[in-house]
Formats: sequence, structure tokens, C-alpha cells
Amino acid sequence: MKTWIVTGGAASGKSTFARLLDEQADSAVLFSSDGVVHELLGRPEVVEKLAGAFGPEIVGAKGAIDRGKLREIVFKDGNEERRKALEAILHPLVREELGKLREDAGAKKAQLLIAEVPLFYESAYDYQADLVIVVAVGNSVQMERLTGQRGLDKATAERICAAQWPLSRKLDAADKVIWNEGSAELLKLQAQLLLQQLDTENGK
Repeated sequence: MKTWIVTGGAASGKSTFARLLDEQADSAVLFSSDGVVHELLGRPEVVEKLAGAFGPEIVGAKGAIDRGKLREIVFKDGNEERRKALEAILHPLVREELGKLREDAGAKKAQLLIAEVPLFYESAYDYQADLVIVVAVGNSVQMERLTGQRGLDKATAERICAAQWPLSRKLDAADKVIWNEGSAELLKLQAQLLLQQLDTENGK
């Protein structure tokens, strides 16, 4: 079973592209880091750890972590230590879930694991990737999406972007690059063309 990593900057559309690949690929399994984190933020033991690290005010009325409040605290004033503390709690749990899915997918004879991993390069963790795909957008589009679509203030959006590798560095490291500044239909077509290209390269 091969493992493809889909990564990229904030609001680049990597989750959408990973899903499009999964929908069109044969015998594929999809792993969404964002989806796993969303689930983790509702686990009582994770809530307890995060509340202990960042304060009880991040716990919402239903007992799960309020992502907006957590993000506000973590990225306030660009404090590097808060971000590292968050990653130290969540990243090992995300990797554990990926390991479980990889084992289950292997047992079911899946041919491809597509893993959406936002901080693939930044984490410096060996994900055993056969192919790394970077979904890219320019800075102006990225900021427009973060502030417009997601409702973040400009300062928070800039701090989130600053905590990640610059786009130029990701482009240099990537095996494949997908630009996502167009329509949803164009992104779907790029997923289709990439799968066809890789099938051709692999002699299918």
C-alpha cells in the first residue's frame, strides 16, 4: 500500500483536494488530520489536558474545546511556546490515529492511503510517504480566505501563516504541486489529471 501526503498552507484547500483524490482513486482510504483533531477536541482526556495547559475558558458549553478560543490563545502575540505546547499534546494522538488507519487499511488490502497532513514539513516526522502533494495558493488569496471565509482578524491570520514553512520552501520540497486559486471544478479536474499522470508513470 502506498501513502500519499496532501499538505499545504492554511486555507489552501488541501482537505478538499485530498477528498477529491479519494473519491476518484481506486481502492483508496482517506485520513483527515483536521477531522481527527475535531474528534480529539471532544475527548474528555484531551479536553482535560488542553484546559490544564491553556485555561478552562477554552472549554465550551457542551464540554468540548472551543476551537476559536483555543486558536485565539495559542496564536496571541505570536507566542511560540503556546503553539509548541498545543502540538505536543495533539500531534502524537493524530499520528496514533493515522497508524491505526494504516494498519486497518493494510488488513483490508487497500492500495492507497491518502493522508491530509497540514504540518507535514513543519513536524519533521517520518510519515513514510511515497508521494508528497502540496496544494498551493498565493499569499493574497490565502489571507482573503482566512479573513473573509473563516472570519479571522488579519493579525491572527498572519501569525498562523508565519508559524508554517513559507510557500517557496514547500514548493521546492514537494513531489507534486497543485495550484488552487480557481474554481471547484478546476480543482476536481486537477485531481483527475494527477491520478491519470501517476497511473501512466506507474505503467498502468
